[in-house]
Amino acid sequence: MKGMGHHFGFLQSLTKLEALSLANNGIGMRIDSWLNSSSLNYLYFYGNHLDIMWDYDNDKYTSFFHNLINLTYLDISNNELKSISAVVLCNLPQSLEQLSISKNKLNNFPWENITALSNLSHLNLSHNFLDSLPNKVIHFGANFTLLDLSHNYLRFIPDDFFSTAESLNYLYLSHNQIKALNHQFLPPPFKNVSARQILTLHANPFKCDCDTSSFTDFLRTTAVQIPYLTTYIQCGYPESQQGASVLSIDQRSCQDIYGGLAFLVCSFLAVTFTVLPLLKHLYGWDLWYCLQVLWAGHKGYSQLAGSNSRYQYDAFVVFDTRNKAVSDWVYNELTVNLEISGHRNFCLCLEERDWIPGLSCIDNLHNAVNSSVKTVFVLSSGATGGETVNGVIRQAFFMVQQRLLDEKVDAAILVLLDEMFPKLKYLQLRKRLCKDSVLSWPRNPRAQPLFWNRMRMALSSDNLKFYDKNMSESFI
Repeated sequence: MKGMGHHFGFLQSLTKLEALSLANNGIGMRIDSWLNSSSLNYLYFYGNHLDIMWDYDNDKYTSFFHNLINLTYLDISNNELKSISAVVLCNLPQSLEQLSISKNKLNNFPWENITALSNLSHLNLSHNFLDSLPNKVIHFGANFTLLDLSHNYLRFIPDDFFSTAESLNYLYLSHNQIKALNHQFLPPPFKNVSARQILTLHANPFKCDCDTSSFTDFLRTTAVQIPYLTTYIQCGYPESQQGASVLSIDQRSCQDIYGGLAFLVCSFLAVTFTVLPLLKHLYGWDLWYCLQVLWAGHKGYSQLAGSNSRYQYDAFVVFDTRNKAVSDWVYNELTVNLEISGHRNFCLCLEERDWIPGLSCIDNLHNAVNSSVKTVFVLSSGATGGETVNGVIRQAFFMVQQRLLDEKVDAAILVLLDEMFPKLKYLQLRKRLCKDSVLSWPRNPRAQPLFWNRMRMALSSDNLKFYDKNMSESFI
């Protein structure tokens, strides 16, 4: 009948007609715009040219099957179709239960519009060129039980594609290009323990490694019927496993790998959380000081221009202003003996007296350290016997050390108000390197004049001159 016109107006007169085959007639043009029948249930239309009738530039036949109001089965296989538009799918009969579009050239399908076929239960899309499925939720109908996607080029199953397919019990995925399959992405019925479902997976180049071990466990334990499970579900990757059964992969090798890795990680964490607190307890201050010095050198910190041209103060006195005993000693002993008494009066900078109101603490601290010839640290143990070194004292110490690195000027003088002050390694090193810059407040009142004499000498002299010659060469 190729090359002839086709008129099917007579169908509506055949009120008892239930099945009709128009297969292999090459129908593609010169035909009625639609078929009309209220009794037809089965229509075989394979082997024709719907690709011409449903061409994008021709909407004459988009409703060709629409008036077959009782049609339940439609076979349009082998029609050279490359795609099906959403309009064509929505104009198929609402009564349709089984639709076969196999052996075409489909590279896409309007999945979002499948809800238009509310009674559809079987969809056959095998032997096409589909290479992917949309990564979105597709609302299959309540009666949708079978989907055939075999003999295509699918590479994976998206996360949400089957998430609402509550009635799908038969899924054919054989002869595709699937390398990895997450069983959690299968339709909900396949996740339940049941033997009613059928899943075909053979002739796919599955990847067999530790990352896909969960899929292998699923194949071993599931109650779903999987044809050719032990024979034709084989590894395609890596090359060393090619042709081997997926079930033959030794899961213990993966356990060995992960077990060894877990052992190394746990060992590392155990050593880390054991050694770090110990180092912090023994050398916390020393490590913190070294890190600050290294970080300052790495960032290239330098003194502001012009700050060393003239010193405003002879000494900047740093002490814990919250410690009443220390404050009383500074104001009643230190300032009196250095600023008022003696043959030479020194100009001291004190935080509570000489800092500029309104200026930030760090700026005041920077100005005080760099505008003073020396920086005097007054240290005292707290009520518990431990050292009381607040944030201002620490930051001032870092700035003094920065001056030592940048200007080769050692401006630090340490005053210990009691003998019980903790013996830090820095203090021990300082006493060996420059013992005249570490002074202890004597408890014997008769020794106090000697203390003030040593203090005036330390403020008036360069600390570098007091360095132990046996050690100074290594530091300066």
